[in-house]
Amino acid sequence: MKSRLIRLVLGMLAVAGIIWFCIPFGWGVRNIGSFFGLAVCGVLLLGCLFWPAIRKACDRSRGWRMFCRTVGILFSAGMVWCAVLTGLIFFGASAVPPQDATVVVLGSKVSGHVPSADLMARIQAAKDWMTAHPGTACIVSGGQGAGELETEAVVMKRTLVNMGIESSRILMEDRSTTTQENLQNALALIDQKGMSRNLAIVTDEYHQYRAGCIARKLGAQPYSVQAHTPWYIFSACYARELLALTKYLIFS
Repeated sequence: MKSRLIRLVLGMLAVAGIIWFCIPFGWGVRNIGSFFGLAVCGVLLLGCLFWPAIRKACDRSRGWRMFCRTVGILFSAGMVWCAVLTGLIFFGASAVPPQDATVVVLGSKVSGHVPSADLMARIQAAKDWMTAHPGTACIVSGGQGAGELETEAVVMKRTLVNMGIESSRILMEDRSTTTQENLQNALALIDQKGMSRNLAIVTDEYHQYRAGCIARKLGAQPYSVQAHTPWYIFSACYARELLALTKYLIFS
């Protein structure tokens, strides 16, 4: 009875996870995070559905038993690792910028000429900060990728100007394609202009920790201006960041 209850709860969580990771598809967001999350939830659901057959196979075969035990250990370790990364992400989004910080807005997807929901959240956060701190300058950072008819930097600057931010307060870095390049190229422009290396990094909450780590490695002092990721794409963005952060921590 207890085993059935556990399987029922885990199965319901798996179904909820599959729905959660499918929601961004309706908004045109498909990335490795979405597919990774669906794969994990799918494996969990299959395990719950076929557990009696799996258990019988384990009783008959030592090799099958070792395989299932290995999968269980890896799955549990993965959950613990995700919890650790989530703690790091939460910590990375907590530092408030000083008054003299240079605002750096990190790019995200543009659909044609239109900022994605994720990028629009960053633009709005930058606009709110710059309105509250009228003495600050801003660097919008982002090149041109697949499906983008102009650079992310151009789209960000135009949108900020349309929101009422003076064009003279906005500098553009329009060659970068990764977070590393965003910050590296922005800092080169900052040094050229004699601006502060205290960075008010504008990006989503989940992205702040990795961006901050990269900024520190480049000799800057990072602070957070948080953009709030729209709920309907959060699962894809967050899962993708867990993978990107794992890669960064292992290989950097």
